[in-house]
Amino acid sequence: MTNDRADLTPSDWDPALDAVVAAPGHHKVLYENQNIRVLEVTLDPDDEEPVHHHRWPSVFVFDQVQGPVHDIAPDGTQLPPNRDVMRAIQGWDGQGCLVVNMAPQPLGRVFNASGKTVHGIRVEMKISP
Repeated sequence: MTNDRADLTPSDWDPALDAVVAAPGHHKVLYENQNIRVLEVTLDPDDEEPVHHHRWPSVFVFDQVQGPVHDIAPDGTQLPPNRDVMRAIQGWDGQGCLVVNMAPQPLGRVFNASGKTVHGIRVEMKISP
């Protein structure tokens, strides 16, 4: 099962493509229970994550990030920088942490085209969107 069909909701997305399963080198579980999952997310400069999804809404707290960072569709095309996190990075002044409220994310991957490692903590709320 993939999650590229419009009739699927995030709860129907393929568990094998969950970020922790499909991109374990970039997503480390720090804590998990029935209500939340806390991930440490790391993406080195010039690195690209494998295709994966995030089925739950979350709050993403970046302590290190700079652009350009690109969203890449499963087919390899670069997506426009209109997703919540991409807009937040563009508007961030680099001071303190960047906190972004994130909707569930369908299949895709992120490419870090900057010279700085992306690092943050993502708190996923295990609720239906």
